[in-house]
Amino acid sequence: MTYDPDQMVTLTTAATEYAANITVVVLADAGIEAKAFGGLATVLPGVFGGAPSVFGVPVQVRAGDLDQARQVLSNNKRDSVDIDWDAVEVGEREDDSPLTPVGHTPVAATIALWTAIVVLLVGGLLVVALMLQG
Repeated sequence: MTYDPDQMVTLTTAATEYAANITVVVLADAGIEAKAFGGLATVLPGVFGGAPSVFGVPVQVRAGDLDQARQVLSNNKRDSVDIDWDAVEVGEREDDSPLTPVGHTPVAATIALWTAIVVLLVGGLLVVALMLQG
């Protein structure tokens, strides 16, 4: 197998799509093209929200940029500032509204989403079956 500097290779795997996209932005700022490949959470964001992916979200770069991309991420991590959130004064809330959980989806919306998925899958199988018969 020959070396192809333009072939995409996995640089890292992020826990969430959000983290993967941040990595892509950091690399882009350094002039390195990168792509993040989201999973099921990308297709069904209302159900899965920003939850960590079971398999992770791969971030890929060109093979020719791999060493430079690793160095950029290493430098970014070294130069990042850790915030001591216990020392940050955020003030008092200005309203009495109840706090709602992040990513909370109403039950009716979740049922509707899964019903649509099942209908699409069954419809696709019917189309394939009809194509195989004809």
